[in-house]
Amino acid sequence: MKNLNEKVVKSLPVPNFTQAEQTTIVNILDKITEKEQSVTAVTQTVLAQIDALKRSILACAFRGELGTNDPAEPPVAL
Repeated sequence: MKNLNEKVVKSLPVPNFTQAEQTTIVNILDKITEKEQSVTAVTQTVLAQIDALKRSILACAFRGELGTNDPAEPPVAL
């Protein structure tokens, strides 16, 4: 910033939280972090399942085991 100097920085208000407020903030942030880690784990699991499904579909396709959406065609036996 162009006009940011020591005088400007010193004039900025800095909140002073009580110990109870700090504890509450930390607890909230801890819960958010736990939820984020949980969501990340679930996301990684789902992505792994999607990857496995893609590989399975490709394997079936290469073996000629996939059918078409044409109702006149007989179903493919697996």
